[in-house]
Amino acid sequence: MAEQQWEIERKYDVSPKQAAKIKLHKVEGFTVGEPSIYDLTAAYFDTEDYALSAAKVAVRRRAGGGDDGWHVKYKAGKVRGELHYAPLKTSDRMPAALRKTLVGITLDRPLTPVATINTKRAEYPITADDGQQHAVLCVDFVCARDERAGVDREWSECEIELSSDELSKKQTKAVFNAVEDVLFEAGAVASKSPAKIARALGQGGAPAKELASDDKNKKKDKDDSKNSSKKSKKSKKSTKDADKKRAPVPTKDVLTTGQDVLVAMCATLTRQLQHWDFAVRIGADDSVHQMRVRSRALRSVLHAARDFVPEQTGTDLEERLKTLARALSDARDEEVAAEQLHARLDDGFQGQITAAARQDLFAASESASADAARAVRRMLDSAEHIQLLSDLGALFQDPSFGQQAAELSAKKFAKSVMSTALTDVIREATAKPSVDSESGETEVSELGAELSERLARAEEDPVALAVYFDHLHDARKAIKSVRYVSDALDRADVEPGKKRSKAASYAKEYQDELGSLTDCAVMEHWLARVARSFQRTGKDRYAVGLLHGIEMASLRARLDDAPELIGDLVEDIQRELPSDD
Repeated sequence: MAEQQWEIERKYDVSPKQAAKIKLHKVEGFTVGEPSIYDLTAAYFDTEDYALSAAKVAVRRRAGGGDDGWHVKYKAGKVRGELHYAPLKTSDRMPAALRKTLVGITLDRPLTPVATINTKRAEYPITADDGQQHAVLCVDFVCARDERAGVDREWSECEIELSSDELSKKQTKAVFNAVEDVLFEAGAVASKSPAKIARALGQGGAPAKELASDDKNKKKDKDDSKNSSKKSKKSKKSTKDADKKRAPVPTKDVLTTGQDVLVAMCATLTRQLQHWDFAVRIGADDSVHQMRVRSRALRSVLHAARDFVPEQTGTDLEERLKTLARALSDARDEEVAAEQLHARLDDGFQGQITAAARQDLFAASESASADAARAVRRMLDSAEHIQLLSDLGALFQDPSFGQQAAELSAKKFAKSVMSTALTDVIREATAKPSVDSESGETEVSELGAELSERLARAEEDPVALAVYFDHLHDARKAIKSVRYVSDALDRADVEPGKKRSKAASYAKEYQDELGSLTDCAVMEHWLARVARSFQRTGKDRYAVGLLHGIEMASLRARLDDAPELIGDLVEDIQRELPSDD
């Protein structure tokens, strides 16, 4: 079973001479204890194409310290964390649970060694006046081998890591500042390297002492000028060969054609989708929302670029991505309902809602969220989901993908897809929602049907109201697609033209307005469901009824305001959208 911990740490580059000058007795306001000395060995693993590294995830097998076993270090959003798995009886065998956590990134491809890092560590406890340990200072002397490139690197560094994630901001700032003062005084500087594995693979940070294998032999024979000369030539060749095997360092490619832009947009979103797949599997905050956003963004880009993608390919991927987003929606709706529930109850209702009623509402929310999260994890483990990720990765590496856009410049392609996305908004927003009076059957969403039954006024047709709600929902989805396409183009560093960019900015503003209507609908639907549940279980429904009544009034007002909002949106976009350029 895995244990998870959040990491709050800072790294510093420091030479061995500077490390000897660190005066820990001068750490103001804290006591620095005697160091514990460790000899640590860590073997790092990745796929052949360094998929874990690209996703900001590192897998290692560590031995020699107090946390012997398998570790997964990661960054999800703004949070850095680490998963720990106890070693198996066969210590070099990777736990199945660890592999399962990573499958969205690795796609079940083999994980093989990329680096071995040996660290001589002195770990100093940093204790406050009250006796509580706030942090540890690690002074590390590192020898690393890039296994695939055949290059050895050496360096030294310091690291301050908080001992508890419960420290206040004031306590955190105090301990970091106090220790940093003595480190900077000794000549240390903030590290530019994100992790040891990155530096071991030559991907950044302060210069490390780097020697190919033949360099070591050359040092032994430096008095023999003839041998030294031969080995020098051989060493240069060895270093060149090593560079070819080195882990790729991310670079900013110059995108010149429409095909370049389309591939870059889709590939980036696919990598992000895989990254958030991992984050969902470990229960990281906001991960369901972020994964759903990436699935919708990728679908939006494919739809806006439909003139440049084979119809069957585009339609198939859009449908599969839609299925994925739908599977994530229930869990995301529970998150939205939970956020709004806390906000509503924090707003007041003093004396109107009892503590027991609050507790029942929060318990209902937690239970529903847990059920939805389990359903999401089952979906992520399905063969269909892994196949989707595999197909996406393979497609965007296919040289023929997007070749219909190869004749367009990056700029013209950007204009084309943005125009398509904006035109879709106008079409959806100006569509006339209507009830099929001839057949007597009108297809509406389940949410729309339920809402209309509760919200329709006496003179209103509930079906017509449901149709109108779905119309607004479709308009909002088209508006969000504009935002997704705009963001994807921005990440690709391609400008779709000033007028289209301005029209897209209008769409983003209206998305927030219509988004509040959707959130209100989600909350109303959740409260209605909880009311039925409480009725069956005999729980007090007064609090639910009070909140539900307020939510229904708010939702009704937003629906009444929507026609004017939609009209303004269309007018703003049409004013900016050029007819031809």
